[in-house]
Amino acid sequence: MTTHTVRVTECQGTPRQVGQQWGETCRESLRASAETFFHALSAGPLSASREDAVRTAMKLEANVRAFDAEALELIRGQAEGAGLPYEESFALQCMLELAVNYAQLGGMCTSLALTGEATVDGQALIGQTIDWNPDARVDLLRIRHADGREQLSLCLAGSPYYHLNSDGVGNCANLTLVAPRPCPSLVPLSVYLPKAMRQPSLSAALEVLVTAARGIGYYHLADAHGRVVGIESTYNDHVLLNPERGVLVHANHYQSERFREQDFTHQVSPCTFKRKERIAEQVAAGHGKHTPESVMRMLADHGTPEGRICLHDTPPAPGTLPLVTKATVVMAPARRAMWVAAGPACREPFTEFRL
Repeated sequence: MTTHTVRVTECQGTPRQVGQQWGETCRESLRASAETFFHALSAGPLSASREDAVRTAMKLEANVRAFDAEALELIRGQAEGAGLPYEESFALQCMLELAVNYAQLGGMCTSLALTGEATVDGQALIGQTIDWNPDARVDLLRIRHADGREQLSLCLAGSPYYHLNSDGVGNCANLTLVAPRPCPSLVPLSVYLPKAMRQPSLSAALEVLVTAARGIGYYHLADAHGRVVGIESTYNDHVLLNPERGVLVHANHYQSERFREQDFTHQVSPCTFKRKERIAEQVAAGHGKHTPESVMRMLADHGTPEGRICLHDTPPAPGTLPLVTKATVVMAPARRAMWVAAGPACREPFTEFRL
C-alpha cells in the first residue's frame, strides 16, 4: 500500500508575498481545487455556472475589504502565483459560503479538545478528521508574517481552515449549518478564521470569531496555557462551549440548546450524532491518560457504520456526495507541535511539524 506524506510550503513576508509563494508552490493543487469546486457547483441541483459562482462570491469582496484588506492582497498574490484569475481565487476562498447558497454540501468532521484532568500532563490537545470530496487537495503552509509571528496553516481545497501559531494558539473547525439567509455582514470563513488565528492569545482570537463567525463553522480553540473553548454561531448569535472534566467533543450538529431547532446539518450528515457519541466514548475510556498518540489512535477509529470516525471505502448514501478522510490533524499548543496524516489515520503516517 502506498503511503502519502504532507509537504510543507514555506511562505514569508507581506500578505501579497505570502500569497504569491503559496500560489507558485501549490499551483497545481490550487488550480485542481478550483476546477473541482466549480464542477461540483455546476453539477449540483441549481446547475450554477462558473460565471454565476464567481459573480455570487464577488458580492462579498466589499465585506472582506472592510474586515481585513490584507486578505485581499493575499488572495491577489495567490492568484498571481497560481496563474488563476483573481475573481476565481476569491471565489475559491468563498467555497463554503457558495456551497451553502447552491445546496452542494457533504463535508463531515469529528473533533475533540482535551485539557486538565483529561490529559497526562494537563496540557491541551486538539484534533480532528477532515472529511471532504475525494478529489480535494490538502496543503500545509508555514507562514512567517512580517511581524515575526509564525503559523502553520492546513488548507483544504485551497482554503486555510486549521491553524497553530507561534504564540501557542490552535484551532479545529467543523461544518455546522442553519438555513441560509441574507446576511449583510457575511465574511468568508477562510478570511476571518486566519485573522483570528494570527492573534497572540486565545481571548483575542475569540474576540475576532465572536465578531465575524456567522454559522457554517464550529471551532475548538486551545492554547499553550491549557485553556480550551468551543464556539457555535448562527447568522446573528453565538454560544461558547466550555469543557466538562477537561473534555469537549463535536461532530457536525449544534450542541447548544439555543440553536438546535435551527440546525439542519443532520439532514446532510445523518451520522453526526453517532460519531459524536463514538468519540465521546473513546475519550471517556482513556480519561486522564490522553497524549498526542492516543488522540491519533482515536481519530483512526472505525467505530460502527453509523458512527465511523475514520472514513474511507464507504459508498455514499443515496442522494449524498462521496466523502473520505482527506487528512487527520492533532495539535499540542504548548509544544507548538502539529501532526498531520495525509488521509485516514489508519492508513497514513503522521508527520510532525513544529514552530
